[in-house]
Amino acid sequence: MLKPPAFPNLPVLLIDDSAFARRILRSMLEPVGLRQVIEAGDAEEALKRLSKVKPSLILLDWNLPTMSARDLLAILRDPARSTDPGVPVIVVTARPTMRVIEDAARSRVVHVLRKPFAPKTLWGRIGCFLSELEPVVDIRSGLEAPLLARSGPSRPDSLGSMLDR
Repeated sequence: MLKPPAFPNLPVLLIDDSAFARRILRSMLEPVGLRQVIEAGDAEEALKRLSKVKPSLILLDWNLPTMSARDLLAILRDPARSTDPGVPVIVVTARPTMRVIEDAARSRVVHVLRKPFAPKTLWGRIGCFLSELEPVVDIRSGLEAPLLARSGPSRPDSLGSMLDR
């Protein structure tokens, strides 16, 4: 049986348009001590939540209705429009293309996780954030690049070395 790590009970903002996905992610966070989970179904709702609470971590689905995750990140990272432009963000997506990874890296995203992923994978990424590890630098572009993790067997992928295998 997998013993989960114990994290401090920090506030986490969970942004995903799928109630089912939010429920799954919440069920991954609570066993490790992250019980202050604030949920939002889209970017506009997330901005309303951010006006009332300051999360220590944001889990953000890349594919959102109405306002894109890229646009939301632009607001989050703008010191004139955000109370905490440095808040760590972990992006979750079923289709992590190179463009998604590069856009996320430009927005100072901590990690990109490919859906579906195991709780252990998410816990490891949160542990990296809590340990204040530096992002990986993509030597091809010079950009700080988020880590891309996925569970399951390794397979050839066009994203090359950006993938955790």
